[in-house]
Amino acid sequence: MSDAKLPLIHKAPVEDLVIHVARTGLSIGDSARLERLSDGRIGVFARLKRPILGLIPHHREGLMGHLGPMAEEIVAPSLAHGDDLRVRIIDLTPEHLANGYPPEVYISVWGDPRHLQPLLATVDLPPPEPKPKAPKGLSGLRPA
Repeated sequence: MSDAKLPLIHKAPVEDLVIHVARTGLSIGDSARLERLSDGRIGVFARLKRPILGLIPHHREGLMGHLGPMAEEIVAPSLAHGDDLRVRIIDLTPEHLANGYPPEVYISVWGDPRHLQPLLATVDLPPPEPKPKAPKGLSGLRPA
């Protein structure tokens, strides 16, 4: 099997943020980690800036929030099989730039899509319609 990772989720919001985005030192491109929480949801963890005594700079891993139900359904089979996932922060809006809206953090998840097949098979999509072929030769020319 190939070790190449493909996008499982292009952009998913981290819901119920438990952090102050502006104070954590997070930036676009930072890595994150997914882990099943005790309540059954999938939590999103990242390396956060948490100073000791408010003065001494210190980074440690902490919970940011959890995935929504659709993203959780996509990622759950890969987590259950212990697949190595690449999770990155791709977009964030800190509190001071949110203009009265809640802060936002978005992640992307890359991994091996082999465990997605059972999930994708449950979606009832109509078969793709064949594209009409253009006639060959001079008969395909349109009058002016």
